[in-house]
Amino acid sequence: AGELADGQYSERALRNPPSLQALKLQDVLMKNAGGKIADDKWHELPLATFKQVKGFRNLTHEDVVRLFEELRSVTMRHVNNAEGHTAIYGLIAVGRVDMDEGNGKLRYKFDDEFRKIVEQSNLYAILDYRAGLAMSSRYAHRLHEMISFRAARERQIERFTVEELRARLGVQTGKLATWTAFKQKALDAAIDEVNQSSRFRVSYRITKRERRKTTEVELAWEVKEALEDAKKEQEAHSVARKGRRAEAKVRLSFPESGSVKYTDPWEQLARDNSNWDHGKIADAFRSFCSQKGIKLGAKNIETVFVNFCKSQKRV
Repeated sequence: AGELADGQYSERALRNPPSLQALKLQDVLMKNAGGKIADDKWHELPLATFKQVKGFRNLTHEDVVRLFEELRSVTMRHVNNAEGHTAIYGLIAVGRVDMDEGNGKLRYKFDDEFRKIVEQSNLYAILDYRAGLAMSSRYAHRLHEMISFRAARERQIERFTVEELRARLGVQTGKLATWTAFKQKALDAAIDEVNQSSRFRVSYRITKRERRKTTEVELAWEVKEALEDAKKEQEAHSVARKGRRAEAKVRLSFPESGSVKYTDPWEQLARDNSNWDHGKIADAFRSFCSQKGIKLGAKNIETVFVNFCKSQKRV
């Protein structure tokens, strides 16, 4: 089970990754196929029903055709260690869009390798299609899919190189090239949205750096006990959801215990402004704040920490 969890975009696909709307079309097609998704057959969906789905209501015949073209062009790869091969596959093999928008249908068949992987992973039973359709970015959509595959695992953490994570989230080649850009525009934003609009709560920590460059992170996730808020967010307009995410941003706070190693942005700030051991500088700063009556979650805590580091004698 869980084979598709390691599926990622090929390098070719990352040069022009599918749009969010194309990914949502995939969701609709998979949901419509249901328990027969792994069958070698044509699936049908009335155009009138398809046009009732939020995000597809005003599409013309040509718009739908182009979405199918986009989805048809996606190339995925899956390293299958169990069978000793790497599979290269698409998502759909063929799609047909009737010109009669009143009584016409969408007809489509899934790619053979995709059907095989879906059958092994029980994909159609795992995904929360409503949450997927509620996502407003491609990165959030892909992250939600990734975590869905892994949700039933006993060990709810997994490490990825930054390049692996970029490929899984579908970051276009040449875009968000630095860790900071990838973190802010893709990873952080995707986690915020998944945490708001799905049944999951996701977090991460940096686990490896090479020459001051972040190279590996560890994702952690859990299933929420109460889902009422997530369901409400799925029904809300994307603009309203985005506004609430901005309002809910947690103010930067210095760690209450432990070292600053592997904690953003504190490790880098300590490294840039002091040569003390990361555990020693963290303990000294907390002691300093306690003596001065400064809260670790103070609005200017980052500036206070930088100035503190600069004021310490180098060892």
